[in-house]
Amino acid sequence: MCRPRARDVRRRTLLRGAVLAPLAGPAAGCGDLARTTGLGDFVRVAVSWSAAELAAFDRVLDRRRVDDTELVPLGDDIGAALGAATTGRPDVVALPRPGLVTGNVEKLAPLPDEVWRDAYDRVWRPELPTRRHYALPFKIAHTSVVWYRRSVFAEHGLRPPDTWRDWLELNESIIDRTGVAPLAMGGGDGWVLAGFFANVLLRHFAGSYDALLAPHDARLWTSGEVRAAFRMVADMWGRAGALSGGADRALVQQFPDAVLEVFLYHRAAMVPAPDFAESVIRQFGVLTDDVGTFTFPAGPPGAPLVISGDLLVLTAPASPAATNLIRYLSTPDAPVPWIRDTGGFIAANPSTDPRHYSPTLRRLAEDLRDNDVRFGLSDQLGRLGGREGLQRVLQDMLRDLADGTPPHTAAETAAASMVEAEERTR
Repeated sequence: MCRPRARDVRRRTLLRGAVLAPLAGPAAGCGDLARTTGLGDFVRVAVSWSAAELAAFDRVLDRRRVDDTELVPLGDDIGAALGAATTGRPDVVALPRPGLVTGNVEKLAPLPDEVWRDAYDRVWRPELPTRRHYALPFKIAHTSVVWYRRSVFAEHGLRPPDTWRDWLELNESIIDRTGVAPLAMGGGDGWVLAGFFANVLLRHFAGSYDALLAPHDARLWTSGEVRAAFRMVADMWGRAGALSGGADRALVQQFPDAVLEVFLYHRAAMVPAPDFAESVIRQFGVLTDDVGTFTFPAGPPGAPLVISGDLLVLTAPASPAATNLIRYLSTPDAPVPWIRDTGGFIAANPSTDPRHYSPTLRRLAEDLRDNDVRFGLSDQLGRLGGREGLQRVLQDMLRDLADGTPPHTAAETAAASMVEAEERTR
């Protein structure tokens, strides 16, 4: 019988889009044919991760000591993995948004019952309402985090803010005293801006946030509280000197570069970024003692936190080998190599030993455990003017601020643009 050879399947990196490649020609060897058709015990795993995160997941797979997997990095094209033909489809897909699960259930195989834990229900069940389990929560991200350089705060007698007003005053103090900008922003990645807005809205006006996630009139975007959130964001971003390099630079800067603005180049004091910013910081040998975090300031006490997360699914029909891989990845110890060696990973499995986390990630994991949470607005697939609607509108708002538009006007334009974006997609 034709079986894949270990040296053929050990290579885990394919060109982007290879999951859609056509069937191999008749001269292909058995190993090549198995990779192309998905025959035998071979498992193809498609992910959106890249760079350090991709390498970290590769180490997670390596720990199995089984040469039967191939890793397919698709980046933002991960949705194409579920539309691939049978001859080229992956067996396991890591999806970065719950909406991608609920919108593609007919293409998925149900998971073994034993991989679901009751502890998942609090966070994930509202996003995965089907009676059968079609997705395994693997990674949860705390996205209500602001990272800051402790040395700047200590040198100038500054402290993390407790309220929004405190944060505005802190920014003024940093501008006046330190010679660096208060904030670095990776606006080239629209999800960074959407995450910032989601935090302002959820942490201050949770009722309006939840209303946007339910069926609603598109004009809700111009209601009082939502407009107030746009104004709060515009006021902070539009302050001269607030953003490292100005709004123009923030528009083209990617997420990792914004983190490095603070911790490597020392041109900013703070960067709003999810917990996985830790993996970027670690790559450049930043002293742990100089890395601090605070939670995005809130209005009412007990305001929910914003989260995101990655889920693993089986494409239908699922092979025994792919099902066994899911079983392995559901165990508490499976993500330990990522947590220990790369950082920036909080396991969705609450039984993962917290001693593997850095002190910073341990605190953030406890924060998620002890507080109410909501998924970010951009995680709501097919709503809110399309998945990228909010991101695009916020980039336009930042562009208006860069062009000198007053914050109040930029905020009003953004709110009205979201009404138009949502009406176009209905």
